[in-house]
Amino acid sequence: MSHLIWTPAFFEHIRTKKKQYDWAAEAFRRFREPNNEFINNVPADISLMGGGWSHNYNCPHDGARLVLQDRHHHQCPSCGTVWSGSPWDEVAIANEHWFNSIRCRDAAVLFGIEGDPAWADTARHILLHYAHHYDQYPLHDKLGGTDISSGKVQCQTLSEASWLAPIAQAFAILKLNDGLNSKEQDEIESRLLRPALQVIANNPKKKSNWQTYHNAAKALVAAALEDSALMDEVIDDPENGFLFQMENSLADDGFWYEGSWGYHFYTLEAQVMIALAGLSFGMKLYEHPRFQMMFQVPLDCMFPDGTLPAVHDSGEVQLERYTHLYEFSLVHFGIGKRLVLNSKRNNLYSLLFGEPIEEDLKKLTKHTLEFVDLKRSGMIFSSWQTSSKEHSQMAMIDYGEHGGEHGHQDKLNILFYANGHPWLTDAGTMPYGNPMHFGYFKHTAAHNTVTIGTRSQASTEGTLRNTRVEGTVLMESNADVEGTYPGVFMQRKIVMADSLLFDVFHVRCAQPEDLDWIVHTQGMPLIDQNGISVARQLESGSLGSLDGYNYFKDIQLLDLSGSLNVMQWQWDREAQASDRLALHLLDPVEGEEIFLAESPALSNVKRRSTLIRRRKQVTETTFVSIFHAYREGEPVLHLEKMKEPGWSLQLPNGNTLRLSTTL
Repeated sequence: MSHLIWTPAFFEHIRTKKKQYDWAAEAFRRFREPNNEFINNVPADISLMGGGWSHNYNCPHDGARLVLQDRHHHQCPSCGTVWSGSPWDEVAIANEHWFNSIRCRDAAVLFGIEGDPAWADTARHILLHYAHHYDQYPLHDKLGGTDISSGKVQCQTLSEASWLAPIAQAFAILKLNDGLNSKEQDEIESRLLRPALQVIANNPKKKSNWQTYHNAAKALVAAALEDSALMDEVIDDPENGFLFQMENSLADDGFWYEGSWGYHFYTLEAQVMIALAGLSFGMKLYEHPRFQMMFQVPLDCMFPDGTLPAVHDSGEVQLERYTHLYEFSLVHFGIGKRLVLNSKRNNLYSLLFGEPIEEDLKKLTKHTLEFVDLKRSGMIFSSWQTSSKEHSQMAMIDYGEHGGEHGHQDKLNILFYANGHPWLTDAGTMPYGNPMHFGYFKHTAAHNTVTIGTRSQASTEGTLRNTRVEGTVLMESNADVEGTYPGVFMQRKIVMADSLLFDVFHVRCAQPEDLDWIVHTQGMPLIDQNGISVARQLESGSLGSLDGYNYFKDIQLLDLSGSLNVMQWQWDREAQASDRLALHLLDPVEGEEIFLAESPALSNVKRRSTLIRRRKQVTETTFVSIFHAYREGEPVLHLEKMKEPGWSLQLPNGNTLRLSTTL
């Protein structure tokens, strides 16, 4: 069999690259430097305790991820509390096992490049330790019991597979480059690799991110053992295999079915490992069109600042964190050239797979208006791109598929990026072991949509009705949904124009209901100025005590009568304090109340400003609003009510828009 990766010829090519190209030399330096301390310094204290669940490694007070001090002390970077004992100690052990796995793989790669036997010694020691002790690790799950999801070194088969994948790569490298004798190979195969695969095989997960990692570990073990029958199982298993995942877990647009950019890239990492294993058998798994679209769809939906939004169970994704994957896609099928060229190209995949690129990219000089409709996941992105991120815009409606266990109760949720900032964002998610994850972040109240009776929507699926583009002036999308609440129909239309978003949200109920139109921004509210005043301070829980409402703090009833019903936020109180968002609350109804509150957010944001527009005991109503991103000192919007339902709007650039509230 002709091995395409990990062979002496493969590593000779890497040595040639790092001599010829500065980016490859820098990638090698950055890869080798942190590993220097491990050469001739193999870990002497590899724990025989199985690891815990990573989602428990957060502060019970505020949800911040803890910082390791030692195995038994874990500090919150936000409140400073030091935690000790279970479950945090077990997570520290899990991280040690994971670190050993990566250290083993890295030492093997460095052995392949440099040929120094000390690197092989480090990798060999780790492999043999786990081979000699794997049967001593007890089966255990994340709750401390035992079920089919249990791992041994880790607490679940997903984590076991993630840990095993680099171990298998290290074995393959040492085996192909004379770093292991035949007895050592047999021991590692019979006492570690195949037993670990059997543990993972106890828990077939079919359509899931778990199964993708199961497949990746199995594929890399198959490649390491040159077991083509095992590799065929990875590809062809009719309920779990690579081709099954391509058919069932991805749509033609390439977006992962759980509707989360975090999980999209999480699974893409594993899919790339499967494709790498395939190279050892001369297989071109990367030619599958849906595999290739997994790389393209994030580029199509990326916000102008290079991020992907925190929708469903995901934090905000910085696309630059995944440029290493695009080194693989670029060299094999040409996707990601702009992203790779704009990166530093200093990661491990740059070193292993990167090749020189001609810098022939042309700068974007004209406006491009484009809809990207992720039909299966039900997200429509309106993209208004220019050569400048400050003048580019993007908006999104989440209208479709719930997203399985990682979906949120967020139908007709909207996002809005303009004037260099993501003004309307999703709350994202907390580690699953934190009570705020299920207590707040998954609920409707955490999203930019409508709740009824202060309760969360049911899990349901909506429909995109239409989209339209009017020259280079505006983009419109219109979606609706039934089943969020009994007897309720909701429809939302957004129109994106120059630095603004026009929003029309219509609700029809079978009986009178209390409705809350909710938006969240990380901008800082400007009150007690511009005619905005606080009518009354309310106690926490006064807006509602269930489904996330109990997490709203510092609640204020606003009086916007002196501001012509315009609420304003500034981005920060430092360098970008002049960047503003104005919210024009149009077509108010008698008795409508406006509340301002603080709500939880991801740890890098900490708190968001939340505005709630409440209408009581209505059977049919329409919320009409305009979000305008601008800089202090720029001309304000001039609005006039039209005879037909809608508003005439004169933009600062002199253009006039006629915005209909008819759906």
